[in-house]
Amino acid sequence: MRFSLSVFLWLFLSGFCFFPTGLKAAEKKFTVVIDPGHGGKDPGAIGSVLKLNEKNVNLSVALKLGALLEKEKDVQVIYTRKTDVFIPLGERPRIANKAKADLFISIHTNAMTNKSVSGTETYVIGSSASTANMDVAMRENSVILYEDDYKTRYEDFDPKSSESYIMFEFMQFAFMDQSLNLASCVQDQFKAANREDRGVKQAGFLVLKHAGMPGILVELGYISNKEEEAYLSQEKSCQELAESIYKAFLIYKVNYEKKNHANFDDTKRTETTSDISYWVQIYTSVKKEPLDGKMFKKYAPVKEHYENKVYKYMYGDKCSYAEILSVRKEAQKEFKDAFIVVFKDGKKLPPAEARKYFK
Repeated sequence: MRFSLSVFLWLFLSGFCFFPTGLKAAEKKFTVVIDPGHGGKDPGAIGSVLKLNEKNVNLSVALKLGALLEKEKDVQVIYTRKTDVFIPLGERPRIANKAKADLFISIHTNAMTNKSVSGTETYVIGSSASTANMDVAMRENSVILYEDDYKTRYEDFDPKSSESYIMFEFMQFAFMDQSLNLASCVQDQFKAANREDRGVKQAGFLVLKHAGMPGILVELGYISNKEEEAYLSQEKSCQELAESIYKAFLIYKVNYEKKNHANFDDTKRTETTSDISYWVQIYTSVKKEPLDGKMFKKYAPVKEHYENKVYKYMYGDKCSYAEILSVRKEAQKEFKDAFIVVFKDGKKLPPAEARKYFK
């Protein structure tokens, strides 16, 4: 199966399944796809002392998380695997897309040659200048090498080449806000459970790239660290980790429902003359960046927008969609993932509502 950006983008722009609104959203269960990384002939990372296989840890936490979510009456849980089987990397997001899922959670366990490194971290899709983040993405993406026809399936994507990570499609970045929100909640809950917090990060994961909904990749700990390997080998520990992700999901879902309810109410209001402005979002970070820094030198003045514990940097401030298209084209020469956002009466619109101004 070859992935087509044009198909994904058409589905996104037509509003199909990605942003349920109104009565249909109320009737539809909130669907979560849980993806236990690796499996079968692909063991993932292997522990340094107990030789614990990552695939087993991932599956244990995933099943425990699923059991907790299944207790929620309005939540439907779908697994990419429930046993020790090999699932091609491209098949995992396809399962989520076919199910018209509202959320994709991929569960992994980290490893590093430096065996003293420890802690939890949660990733969202993105291009990263961080060598460490790139290394993690390359290791997780290398699972495609187990597939005989991976060059055909993934359009000559080379998981070991940094050049393959330069460009990631626009569509997934439309879900950046939601993904970062959930990722932050997960890390907050890990920290509350006394796990070491290594923060929210961005990197180029194929499994997130092709998912047509908000998604995160959770790294439960470092199996290469002997203390963490011992911790991860225990059923009790896997349950604790699952509970942390579950609690984060509950917080995320409350925010999700508030926004969707607000969007539904807005559709009933009479449209009035309002102040609409178009901007190009060029960068997103969990850390505050200096507006006069080297990164934004060519794009002054840059506007900073803080939302859901995330700093978003944008520029343009145009009155028409036609004008902002040319601004985005210019910005993409340096910021490959730049995309358009819309402000109405000074308030940033969610993607579902902003779409109607893309004309």
